[in-house]
Order: sequence, then C-alpha cells, then structure tokens
Amino acid sequence: MKWKGVPLEIRPRIQRTQLDTEAKNTIKAIDTTIKETIKDTTEFEDLCHKVYCAAITTNLILSTNPIEQDQKKQPQKPPWEERLERRISTLRKEIGIIHQYINNDKVSNKVRKKLREYTNRIKLKEREAQFKTKLRIHHEKLKHKIAALGNRLGRYHKRTQRYQQNNQFANNQRIFFRNLDHQNDIQKEKPSNPNKMLEHWTSIWSVEDTHNKNSSWIKVEKEAQEKLREMPRVEVNEEDIRETTKRIKNWASPGVDGIHGYWWKALTSTHSVLARLMEDALENPEFIPRYFTKGKTFMVPKKGDLAQPENYRPITCLSSAYKIITSTLAHKINTHLKSNNVIAWEQNGCKNKSRRSKELLVIDREITRQAKKKNKNIALAWIDYQKAFDSVPHSWLIEVLKIYKVDRKVINMLKFLMTTWRTSLTVSQGTDSYETPEIKIRRGIFQGDGLSPPWFCLALNILSKMLNRSAYGYNGTSTTGGIIGAG
Repeated sequence: MKWKGVPLEIRPRIQRTQLDTEAKNTIKAIDTTIKETIKDTTEFEDLCHKVYCAAITTNLILSTNPIEQDQKKQPQKPPWEERLERRISTLRKEIGIIHQYINNDKVSNKVRKKLREYTNRIKLKEREAQFKTKLRIHHEKLKHKIAALGNRLGRYHKRTQRYQQNNQFANNQRIFFRNLDHQNDIQKEKPSNPNKMLEHWTSIWSVEDTHNKNSSWIKVEKEAQEKLREMPRVEVNEEDIRETTKRIKNWASPGVDGIHGYWWKALTSTHSVLARLMEDALENPEFIPRYFTKGKTFMVPKKGDLAQPENYRPITCLSSAYKIITSTLAHKINTHLKSNNVIAWEQNGCKNKSRRSKELLVIDREITRQAKKKNKNIALAWIDYQKAFDSVPHSWLIEVLKIYKVDRKVINMLKFLMTTWRTSLTVSQGTDSYETPEIKIRRGIFQGDGLSPPWFCLALNILSKMLNRSAYGYNGTSTTGGIIGAG
C-alpha cells in the first residue's frame, strides 16, 4: 500500500543483499508469505510491484545500509602499502627537521628538541666536533632510504596490477580490455554535447527502414525452407521460468523498475504466476506493461575523440521481468532451430560451449598453414559490420522468423513489442553527466535482453547459407583427419 501508485523513477532503490544464512532464511520466509498474495495476480505490473515490495521489506528486516547513487566505494589500501607509506612519511618529517637545523643558524626550541630525539636514536651527540658533517651524512642516508622504499612501493604496485589483470583476464575479459583502453584518461575528457548525442543516435535508431522483399536470395532461402517443420506451439510452464531465472545474473544493473534478477530467482513463488501471465501475453501482447520495453542506455566511452557521439558504446538496462520473458522465448526458439539444423555450423555467436571467434581464428590459421604447405592460392577476409546490430530493419527481423517457421504467436508478440521499444541515453564522465529524452527504436535490435543476440545471428544466417551454397570456398583434410570448410 505504501508504494502503490508511486512513479518508478522516485521509488527507493533496492540495495544488494549480503547472502548469508540469515538473509536466505528471511527471503525464504517472505517468499512463503507472499505466495497467497500473488497467486491470483492477473497483471504483470501488479506482480512486479509486489516483488519490489518484498525486496524492500527484506532490506528493512536485514537493516541493509542504503548506498547513495553518487557515492563510490573507495578501495581500501592493503596493509603493506599503508605500512610503507607511514614509513616514508616518518622519514620525510625527520629529513625536514634535519634540513632546517643544517640550513638555519637559529632554530626554534621545538626543532632542537625533535632533532635531539633523532640524534639520540643514532647515538650522535651535538657536542661532537664533526656533528654537522655526520648529520649531513645521515640526512643523505635518509634520502636513499626513501628512494628505496619508493622503488619497493612501485614494484609492489606493479606486482599487484599484474595479479589483478591476470585475474580479470581469467574471469571477466570485457573489464580487462576496457581497462586497457585507458579509462582513467578518458574520464578527463569532456563528453559529447547532449543535443549532438541525441541527434546522432536518433538518426541510427529512429529512422525506419525496410528490407528488399523482392531479393532473389530471399526467395531461394524460402524455397529451401519449405519442408521445414513448423515450430510447436509455445507453452510456458513454471519449470521454464525456473530454468530461465537460473541463467540470469543476480545483481546486474536493473531497468526502470529497479528489481534485480536475484529477486525473481529467490522468490520462487512468482515463477508459476509469471508463467501464467506469459501464456496470457502470448495471446494478448497488450497485457505487457509499457515500462518493460523502456530502456536506460549508458554510453561507455571508447577510443577517439569523446566529443564525437560515435565514439561511445551503448549498454542498455531493461526490466528483469522483460529479460525473463525474452530469454524464455529465446530458449524455445533456439530449441526449434537446433532440432531442425537451421543455424549454419560456422555461426559461433550465441552457441553453447563455443569459443566463438577463437575457434574461427584457429580454423583461419589451420587453413593458411595447409595452403602454404601445399602451395595453394587462397584469399581470406574478415568483415566488420559497422553498426550492424543497430541497423537491421525491423521488417527483416520479423520476416526471418517467418522463413524459419517460428510460432506465429511468438512472432505477433515480438512484432507488438517492437512498436514500444524506446530508450534514453545516460552519459556520465566525472562531474559531467546528463540524460537525454526518449529515443524510439525503429531500426536495429533492442539490445539488453536475452533474445537480441540469437535474433541478430538468425538475421545474418542467410548470408552463411548463401556462401555455403556457392561454389567458392576451401576444403582440405586437416592433420587430425577431419574436414575443414570455410564459407
């Protein structure tokens, strides 16, 4: 009742929960409590509202400390770094006192008292004949000690950086390569002008386009797929939702509703209700709330002049419930495509247990090695599609689903959702940040959900089919006895 009717944008953020035994028991108890409340839910919006309230209640019970959005977690220094920095600071103070004494005829009693403390430590008396000479020698020794400690600190930093980079490369290569792009230097540059940013991406996404329906290669593919079996009617059950929620990340950035994927995973009582609502949405896509397809796109700087909008990479955050819906549909569609051997074998994108481009690089190397060994003429090309993900006509995305005989209800649902795709751009660099008005997505694939990558691969699949049907290519027996083919 407290949050009913409150706009999504001004509701409190759900904080990430430390998943200890107490938290898990609390969430389990709340899941049991809401089971009766949500079983008769007839709208997605009402279900998402109750999931949000369950998550906020969990934060309240566990006394989760809120973290301000602009507050950045400061990394703590390791003990060895603090110890070395304290040592260097102490030595600098001692050098400062000795420097004042050596270079000034009159010094304060405070300086003399501190100097006496330092000289007693090295058993040096002021009444000695060569006191100042020995003090200068000690002064130089302290400078060398600071230089040595500074070098040691530098070595430790490099060693720590190597460890962190190795760890990042093993666990998250995306962050590793992003850090190699000198993000710290990028943050110092001024971001692109908001109007310029809006105009550039509007010209890419909002300009509606259609494919050439009379192309001969489309007709050839349609004839080739005439005997393809129709995709069975899509039926969504509780097990489908459970398997989908297992695949989503716990604390990935949420969409406008603020609900992380973890809450759909942990509140298992929602799975049967979500499955029932999804079945209804396949019959009537209008039941899906409009905010499900409202994205928040963060513009990540790339290389080059950051005053130019094209030097940013868009990353879109969508509602977790929408991700679950599209991921479930993606799994159903992939099962149909795989069982009918629709996707070309060399298409490594979105393929399970695949090394993607790495496999193609190995094939490239093996073909080149064989051609060189057998003195064959060969020409290889790698093609980079510029803004391909953002430029595919919506008419072609729907047409390719029809060609490969995807369930008509799924096609109608996706066709309706396309008309509601929209997003706003968020740019944040240091103290400069802004958010643009909404941009309608009338061309390209709406990234951020589970269906986008396989849908894009399916849209390009006919190109691989055309190449495989052509008389061109390279065939040769590998050293292991297998056949290598490249289309």
